[in-house]
This record gives sequence, C-alpha cells and structure tokens, in this order.
Amino acid sequence: MKKVLSCIFIFIVIFAVAAVGGYFFVRHKLAELSQPSDLEDKSQEVVFEVVSGSTCRSVAEELEKQKIIRSADVFTYIARRDNLGSAIKTGFFRIKPSMTPEEILNVFVNGEQATRKLTFPEGLTLKECAQIAAKAGICTYDDFMKITRHDGRKYGAIFPADMEGYFLPDTYILPWKCGAEELVAIAAARFEELAVPYHDGKSPLSLKDTVILASLVEREAQVPSERPIIAGVYINRLNDGMKLECDATVQFALGKQKEYLLYKDLEIDSPYNTYKITGLPAGPICSPGLESIKAACHPAKSPYYYYVRNDVKGDGSHVFGRNFNEHQRNIRRYQR
Repeated sequence: MKKVLSCIFIFIVIFAVAAVGGYFFVRHKLAELSQPSDLEDKSQEVVFEVVSGSTCRSVAEELEKQKIIRSADVFTYIARRDNLGSAIKTGFFRIKPSMTPEEILNVFVNGEQATRKLTFPEGLTLKECAQIAAKAGICTYDDFMKITRHDGRKYGAIFPADMEGYFLPDTYILPWKCGAEELVAIAAARFEELAVPYHDGKSPLSLKDTVILASLVEREAQVPSERPIIAGVYINRLNDGMKLECDATVQFALGKQKEYLLYKDLEIDSPYNTYKITGLPAGPICSPGLESIKAACHPAKSPYYYYVRNDVKGDGSHVFGRNFNEHQRNIRRYQR
C-alpha cells in the first residue's frame, strides 16, 4: 500500500512539475509571440486595409502574411480574450511592425482612418493639378482631366463644364481611398464654401467673370497688397473699353511659360490673347487663390490704368500709372 501511495505521490509531483513547466512555457511563448514583428525595419509605417466582411481571424492571417505580427493565433486569442474581435472596424489604418498585437487591435477598434494630405498651390492650371494628383497616386492624369474638363456641371449650378479656375488651391485632407471624382467633388465643395461668399452685391462682375479676373490677378500679382489694385486696373480698362493687355493671358495662349514675351508672341490668334481681343479672355487661365478671388470681387477704386514691374526694388512689386504717358515714364524709370 505504501508503494502505491508513493507511486501516486511521485506521479502527482511529476504531473505538477510538468503542468507548471508547461504553464510557464506557454506563457513565455505567448509573450514572445505577442512581441512586435521580427522584421528588421520596424519603423516603416504601413497602411493596412481591413476589408469589409473580414473576420478577426482573416485580419490576423493577413497581418501575419504581411509579417506585421508574429502569430495570427496569438492576435486572435488576444482579440477574443479582450472581447474586441467583433469591434474591429473596416477601412484603412496606419500601423507599424513595431507595434504589439494589443496596440494594433486598439488602432483597428479606436483609431482614426488613414488619410492623405495633398496641397495644390495657387496659380496652377488644371493640367498641373492633374500632375500633382497623379504623382500622389490619387488618380490618373487622364481621369482627372476628363472630369474637370467636361463634367463640372454635375458638381453644382455655379460650375461650368470646364472647371479651369474653379479648382480651389488649398491643402486637402483626403480619404486614403480617393479617386478623381471624389477629389474634384471635395474641391468643388470647398470652392462653394470658401470662395463664393466673397461674391456679393458689391462685386462688379458676374461670378464667372470674377473667376476669370481673379485668375489674371493671381498670375500677375506677387505682392499680396497689390491684388486689389491690379484687379481695379483691369476693371477700369474694362469699363473704358480698353484691351486688358495682360501678359499672363498670352502665356496661357502659348501653352508654355516664357521668361520674356516677344512682340511676335503678342500676335498669337487666341481668345485668350488680351492684346488682340477686347474684354476678358474666354476663361480663367489658372486656379486663383482666395485672396485673388477676394480682390476680384472687391477691386480697389483707383485712377490707375497701367502697371509695370518695379525692377529697381526687385521684390515683385509694381509701379502704377494713370495714363499712357505716365506708364511710359515708369517703364523707362523702373524696367531693367
């Protein structure tokens, strides 16, 4: 009997030791697999998509496949342990291989969706905006141009079919998955929200003509304080039936930027060449910023009909003239 009890006792001791050892082994293994990925570069951020209809298990397997986590089993275990499996959201999330499974789970449950930041500076043409959008991977150049050249009216009654001039320069925070249509829709809404209110009962031109005038101001003015004055110069010339003679419209008609225009350039036959036509060009020549739009909506009242760049100062400012003779004197005095 003593032998039997002794065997039982030994068996119990062995079983207890094995159980304790197994517990600590599993605990150690779980802790090891709960560590961040073993990728050499753990700092590189990854945008991970949780696809609609995904299960916790399928998400875990995809994370392991991409070597973002060490073990899909451990990720799934932690999610179930903390009752987070069904709380994982769909969408795009920024995560890093240096994060633990718990940290990644927290991003999927409580984190913000990944976005893209894209800046369109003032004074660009639609072609230049299309290049920026294509380089950022938002859409193709052709898709952007197709929509902005032909589909503008579907974004609201204030927009023409060709949206040249109506793509408001700004920094846009966009959804990670954003195509040409969504980008243009966001920009159109921003234009209507921020630019249109400047056009009120005191504006001398229709909204369409105001955008055209603002595009000229955007390309001609380099000193912010001069924008309303330059807009006022063009309004004075329009009111007196004078040609606008805006160099920037000739550049647009030529389809390229030149440091200096030649006399032969001023002869180009184009509805945008304001050295040959009377009145505003056929459409905007670039995307004007809010300050240029504001200046075109509320141009400064002044006696000026001419302006010339002040090369003496060399700061992009202009000298303004009330008549042609004064303008000629300013050219001789300030042009180099």
